[in-house]
Amino acid sequence: MAQSWARFCPNLNIPQYREPLSEEKKKELDQRADKLYKRAIGNQLYKSSEFSWEVSAWHDAFGLIMDDQGLRMDKRPYEFVEKDGTGQNVMKRRIPDATLGLKTYDEFDLKHGYECTVPDCKEDHSSKQPDKRLSKNRLRAMMHNRECGLVVDGVWGKTDLVFPFALYEAKKRASSFEAAEEQIYHACKTYLAMLDDLARNPDNVAEYQTEDSSRYQLFAFTSCGSYWQVYVAWNLLDRCHVETIWEGDVKEFSRAFDLICIVDQIHDYAVNNHRPFVMRHLEAWHARHEKSLEPVRSALRLDAAISEDSMSEDMESSDSDSDDENSDSSGQSYDFGVIASLMEFHSKLPEWFHLKESSKMTRQEKARQTRERNRKLRQSQDPNNRSPGKQRGRGRPAKAEVTKNEAPKRKRGRPPKTSSKSTKITKNSCIIRSSTRRQVNAT
Repeated sequence: MAQSWARFCPNLNIPQYREPLSEEKKKELDQRADKLYKRAIGNQLYKSSEFSWEVSAWHDAFGLIMDDQGLRMDKRPYEFVEKDGTGQNVMKRRIPDATLGLKTYDEFDLKHGYECTVPDCKEDHSSKQPDKRLSKNRLRAMMHNRECGLVVDGVWGKTDLVFPFALYEAKKRASSFEAAEEQIYHACKTYLAMLDDLARNPDNVAEYQTEDSSRYQLFAFTSCGSYWQVYVAWNLLDRCHVETIWEGDVKEFSRAFDLICIVDQIHDYAVNNHRPFVMRHLEAWHARHEKSLEPVRSALRLDAAISEDSMSEDMESSDSDSDDENSDSSGQSYDFGVIASLMEFHSKLPEWFHLKESSKMTRQEKARQTRERNRKLRQSQDPNNRSPGKQRGRGRPAKAEVTKNEAPKRKRGRPPKTSSKSTKITKNSCIIRSSTRRQVNAT
């Protein structure tokens, strides 16, 4: 079903995909597959942790994506809305092992652009050049505008990694396979909703921008030890569909080679299809944002015109004190922040902002109640029934007071000799003492 509906599906006939490649590219694929294959055997042999499997995937499978200047890969959380026990909408968060998306640019990147460091390079780097449609400042301003409110990052309010095209979840053992699939499905559902918002018409969100705008998709990877699976996800009839398109154990060289080829095809899709799709649909949202700012700009232009008129009047009537006072009052100008605040522009924040703040306050209140409940529980279980004022505070207990010895301390070195002389006992003295003792006993 994925091949018939999805905009792009990797060529799973690996020999057919490999045939038109250059010899240099074939050699590179062989080296990367061999590295992935040997690393998987080593991790299995030494019973490596889940972290080691993740590191292997990042470097051996997704290495080229990490090095791409137009893409970004990070272990990044995403936020979503879910009902709590009371039926209220609250914001929650999950963290996949890796999220692969588009890179955004600051003013420095937009000014200097991308420069290739390879001498005599003949590749086309147009897809790696910074684009103002992915400007951090423009995306942030549009996201905080209530007229738009388009969330571009998994973390609401951020613009660091926008509109992902792939996800990755790693587990150490095959017994955790179902948990990995559930996490992938939830993440795909959330990010597909983000792409759906992007594809909508900002002037009428009930319809898409073009007939082809609804055909967005997402890829996902899971690895349970050395066993990998590749998924493609899409929305159809308001429902998220996730389908497995490939699976295999990379401890076999042929399967490791297949995975490397599939990852490269998804990399090409991200550069040649996903990134242009995102930037093309961002144009309408940027236009909506600029249109909403037009009243503020009109006020600024009016203020500038009034300032110029007042300056000319001030020059003509410089000798009149009353005219000077009038010109000073009429020539007062306001900056963008003042006029925007007067028009209540900044007070009209999008719904996601209020939901995030209310969820944050709810979590803080629950944490406070938990601390209070635990404190009362400790007091009720205290056998000494001590009053709160006599309880010892947190941290390391105070040292016990030790009385110091008032006797003078002996100095270093050999101890001094005693002043009393030892008495030498001789044989004659022993005889005299014994005879004296016999006489006393006789009497």
